[in-house]
Amino acid sequence: MKKKILIFFMIVSIIVIYTNAYADTLYQQKQSVEADIENTKEAIENISNEKGEIMEEVNKLNGTILETESEISDLKNKIENLDESIEFKSKDLEDKQKLLDERLSAVYMSSGNTYLEAFFNGGIINFVSNYEIIKQIAEYDNNLIEEVKKEKSDLHSSKIALENSKIEIQVKQNQLETQKSEKISKIESLTEEQKSMQAAIEEKQQELARINEAVIRATEEAQASYGGNGEGDIIEGEAAAASSGGMTWPTRIEHRVNSLYAPNGRTDTSGYVGTPHKGLDIYAPSGTPIYAAKDGTVVYVNYSGYGGGWGLYVVIYHGDDENGKPIYTRYAHASAIASGIQVGTQVTTSTVIMYAGNTGASEGAHLHFEVCLGDMYSQINPCTFLGITNTKGNHD
Repeated sequence: MKKKILIFFMIVSIIVIYTNAYADTLYQQKQSVEADIENTKEAIENISNEKGEIMEEVNKLNGTILETESEISDLKNKIENLDESIEFKSKDLEDKQKLLDERLSAVYMSSGNTYLEAFFNGGIINFVSNYEIIKQIAEYDNNLIEEVKKEKSDLHSSKIALENSKIEIQVKQNQLETQKSEKISKIESLTEEQKSMQAAIEEKQQELARINEAVIRATEEAQASYGGNGEGDIIEGEAAAASSGGMTWPTRIEHRVNSLYAPNGRTDTSGYVGTPHKGLDIYAPSGTPIYAAKDGTVVYVNYSGYGGGWGLYVVIYHGDDENGKPIYTRYAHASAIASGIQVGTQVTTSTVIMYAGNTGASEGAHLHFEVCLGDMYSQINPCTFLGITNTKGNHD
């Protein structure tokens, strides 16, 4: 008999040692996954900072591009003005050339004779006098014509200089646009990298939930071998009436639904029309105590940050359904997590797990409540579990 008792205790001891070793291994895996999640979050934060810096550079480039556009517009106006001036000078030159021709013709016609006839008939004095008059008129008009030609030439030179400046600024503008396009492409690439990292975080969180669940089970088995209960500290609240769906209402105030469960997109006026909504938005002013909808074990807690849009949130594991699939509930947008709530904490429907708030992707304080089947990211209709219809407004 003593030998049988000894063998029994030896077997129990081996089971306990194995179970503890398994729990330790799971705990190490849990720490590794949590470290990976934190490192990835830090990498996402670094990418966000880099995107912010690049965006500042893009904004500066936009400012410089606007300046170049203003310079080009100014040069265009100046070139247009020069074109008008050149056209005016061309007409002025034509007028002065025409005037000189008319004057020479008038002098010739008024004499009634050729200069050779004037030389023989009027004498040398008259010929010289006429010649000097014609010469002075021609010189005067020629000087005017040369002046206009010079002004026109100067205007052409100025126009060429402006056009060259315009080309240089346009080249600069094209370079700036190329730089801007490259930076925007970089931002888009970083955004895709962020999305990939966020997807990796979600995969790690699912893995973490599975590890947490396994840790809890292994811990319970080890504690059961020693006769322990493994319960964490809980905060007791007022008892809530059980619903016909197997879960109790997670608040102890007016039972009101603000936004429906709409996995294919919301079409009401509750916000984000057309976007999927995989839970219920329940009326809960900021600071409202939130209770576990069913007895279970906390498998995930997000204590700070955006939390993938859920903000501060808690996930509770409630065991498996009749098909062996695990059931989870998620409580999101908390203003604070209740004291004593951490991974491994066992909770009941009288346990306050958090306080309603407006963290994450939220517009106004409320409770976002989800029920998940199979894993903590496969949401199903929570109304079935609360025993209510999927309608807005008050529910008994």
